[in-house]
Amino acid sequence: MNWRINRRSFLRGAAGALLPLPYLNLMEPTAQAARPAEPPLRFLTLLKPNGVHPPSWNIEGGAESDFRMSPLMRPFAHHKEDLLILDNMGDFGFSSHSNSTRRFLSGHHQHTQGPSIDQLIADRIGGETPHRSLELTTEGLFPNQVGCSYISYDRQGAPIPRESDPQLIFDRLFRNPMSHPRKRQEMRSLLDRVNEDASALSRRAGYEDRQVLDQYLSVVRETEQRLEHIQVSSGPRAGIQGHKRPGRPSNLDEQVDAMLDIIALALWTDSTRCITYMLGNSNSRMIFDFLGVKEQHHYLSHFFRNFSRSNIDGLLKISLWHMEKFAYLLDRLKGYQDHHGSLLDHSIVLFGSGMGHSDNHTATRIPTILAGKGKGSIRTGRYLRFSENQQLGRLHLTLLEHFGINQTSYAGSTRPLPGLDGSPYEAYTERPFASWIRLEGDTLTVQGRLRLSDDLSEAKVFYVDVEGKKPIRVEVAFKDFHRFNLAYHCGTPVILQGLCSIREGVPLLHKITKLTSLFGKKPGSQNG
Repeated sequence: MNWRINRRSFLRGAAGALLPLPYLNLMEPTAQAARPAEPPLRFLTLLKPNGVHPPSWNIEGGAESDFRMSPLMRPFAHHKEDLLILDNMGDFGFSSHSNSTRRFLSGHHQHTQGPSIDQLIADRIGGETPHRSLELTTEGLFPNQVGCSYISYDRQGAPIPRESDPQLIFDRLFRNPMSHPRKRQEMRSLLDRVNEDASALSRRAGYEDRQVLDQYLSVVRETEQRLEHIQVSSGPRAGIQGHKRPGRPSNLDEQVDAMLDIIALALWTDSTRCITYMLGNSNSRMIFDFLGVKEQHHYLSHFFRNFSRSNIDGLLKISLWHMEKFAYLLDRLKGYQDHHGSLLDHSIVLFGSGMGHSDNHTATRIPTILAGKGKGSIRTGRYLRFSENQQLGRLHLTLLEHFGINQTSYAGSTRPLPGLDGSPYEAYTERPFASWIRLEGDTLTVQGRLRLSDDLSEAKVFYVDVEGKKPIRVEVAFKDFHRFNLAYHCGTPVILQGLCSIREGVPLLHKITKLTSLFGKKPGSQNG
């Protein structure tokens, strides 16, 4: 059968209803065509706000292809072979909340006069789709520090407005309510109005296409039902253009699941190829009461200065929820057939944050994961820990290259980040060093590897490991924690000097007077 349809085909219904289609075999060129159809490459980002609790996130030990994912990564561990986990991303120093959001897609917090990479990518790939790009979020502006609310910036470096209402975004993508504003409440299901066209297409389609079409229509129906449930459960609110806007979801979990469904649909139907989504503002004040957490996320993220076991448990509940949403998105993308692979195979998904340690706001070991094979340009199933801190601008420069955008520099970075495609890179290996303890009166000097306690009941406690001896326990006030940037130096050898006392026969360091990094930078450069 030589009958074919165009990639930009729609199902059509009454009142001007148009429903874009996912890729079908019917859209492939005939045998006489010059070249076979290729799937488009999509770009999607998901921002996790407020950094992480490092002992729960960081992978310690393990090799590029032989590593164990950390506790916080367990919700998406079943996608391990589709992930490229990057470590030692970032720089030295302190990162404010607004700087961290700017850094996420703009390479560096001082890159304020130019576009974020999603906008450069949208310029390159957005011209063939109905919507150049989508900029999405879960919450409104944070007025005290507006920069916390944006990750996408235009050519002049100005923030691009975000959208947060799943139903309005669904309508903009798959309905045309503006042409019938007075009939919005009378509009029946989108599928009901395109059913006749869908049935005709199904009769002419082959077996594989019928399977894809049935799956797609089921997903659209499921998404509509989810959105209708949100509207019914909360009631309408004031509208614009003479029609009522959909109501707020009953909780954040419903809102985010609906948004992730729509994101996957938008990419699958080629309605857009570039989407950014913030799971929350940096400095987010959201309360996750549906998880049983009563304190604000930002307050809990400062787990050192606001330490209690209940607070650290609440923080980890929120972080695990963020990871579950990432896993949910990957499930969706991986489950949708696209050309001769999955939607995830033909996408590059960037998941992460703009800071590392959530309390001390470190700009080092920033959580950074790439998902999807990028049409074969990304070699996944690996963990890359670089020998030295890598500016995010290097990663961004490489991602631009993957989308055919050749730039000599981005955000001050002039060299692309190696290793993403399996090319050689300089991996982290710990240099040998001696460890020792010297006690003179009440002054203790110790050389060894500094680490955070992995016991959640003592999340504000540090240890210095000394070969052949019990580790030195470090319990200091927030002033010392922040001044000497202890969080930055975790996992590395240091010389630590300060006042100590003896507890159960073991020295306890309770006041720091000097910190020297054996191989890294000196503390005190709060330049983030």
